[in-house]
Amino acid sequence: MGAKPSIFQQEAPIARQSLAEMVAKRILEMVTSRALRPGDQLPPERELAEMLDVSRPSVREAIRGLAILGVVNVRQGGGAFISQLDGDALLGPIRFFLSLEDLNLRELYDARSLIEGDVARRAAQNMSDDEIDALEHMLDAQVETLSDPQAFRVADLRFHEAIWIGCGNAFLKRIGESLNSLGLEFRRRASENPDLLEQSLKDHRKLFEALKARDPAAAAMAAEEHMQNVYRSTVVQDTSENKT
Repeated sequence: MGAKPSIFQQEAPIARQSLAEMVAKRILEMVTSRALRPGDQLPPERELAEMLDVSRPSVREAIRGLAILGVVNVRQGGGAFISQLDGDALLGPIRFFLSLEDLNLRELYDARSLIEGDVARRAAQNMSDDEIDALEHMLDAQVETLSDPQAFRVADLRFHEAIWIGCGNAFLKRIGESLNSLGLEFRRRASENPDLLEQSLKDHRKLFEALKARDPAAAAMAAEEHMQNVYRSTVVQDTSENKT
């Protein structure tokens, strides 16, 4: 196990309440602080329980929960390891949660409106002329995908990705990517409708014109309107499907 046990030994014993949850939180804190890194093996269940002064069942439950979230990879007979923290794996449980509540979908697109608006505002100021030209080529190519929903989704992602990169903030880019990924399952159903694809293309064109004009306020407004249109069309499409 090398030096790994010492990481846990430095931690104070856990208070005896909601033990499994607190064990999971302690491990997550070590992951986020980089005390534990992808590929690191956790101490055996018995040792970890002793280090944190909890029962083995509490440790077992915590690791099971972290495995469901994709944070820990449990190998049969080989111990538990911190996963590579792949984005899709970690977002899986959140996608499932979002599928349970319409309220969460509304909140998702509310968050997307805020983020995409700020991204667009920054992109209008930071994108180079070459990046604007490349974005225009993407938009022109998108016209050819209106009859192919799958191709349109690919083109749509490339368009937004160029703006995330163009905003000049790596954290906003990652947040934009994550929120887009969370809404993808819902949006996939709506993006089969040609009328909705036409609306998205119209929104993209309006956003592009604001970016090209280097107008931060107009770009932010266009991005927020686009997200609102996406939300409304996604909800309407999903409701109509459920009635059939």
